[in-house]
Amino acid sequence: MAYAYALITLALCIAVAVLIAWSDRHPDRAIWPPRQFGFRARITTWTVTVAAIGAAYLAGRAGWNAWNWPDFVRWYVGFPLTFVSSSVSSWAIVRLGLDQSMGADNGLVTKSPFARTRNPTYLANVALCLGWVLLAASWPALIAAAALAALYAFAVPFEERWLARTYGAAYEQYRANTPRWL
Repeated sequence: MAYAYALITLALCIAVAVLIAWSDRHPDRAIWPPRQFGFRARITTWTVTVAAIGAAYLAGRAGWNAWNWPDFVRWYVGFPLTFVSSSVSSWAIVRLGLDQSMGADNGLVTKSPFARTRNPTYLANVALCLGWVLLAASWPALIAAAALAALYAFAVPFEERWLARTYGAAYEQYRANTPRWL
């Protein structure tokens, strides 16, 4: 069952990547970001997000410590990494705003964690994926976490093009002064 959960995460990540790439090639008919934000857009976006991340969690739980790693690695490295990165990701989402984290156009955010990196949420989520692999210590967790991390890395250039189209010179100045990652 652990591999089934990992495959659900992988399939959802591939589907989201296809939608992002298609939207980038067809901005006049873009699916992401949604043209109108409302209940439907929020439910759709968060259902896919929760399903992908939830399946990744279940993949790790179902294959829990199949690699038989020592507790030190799992609980003293993996757990703190997941906790801290989850906290940073949450802080960045709160600072950005829930709708804006899904692509709503509510102004360019350049303060708080966004002053240090243009992608604090993605960066934190990639670290969270690494922490989850260390904590869960199994192939299904690695497959699911790698799929999520790859999606985060894949989305960045597409999101940057959308930000450049949406915010123009303000985004270009922000981009010139703030690193993509760290």
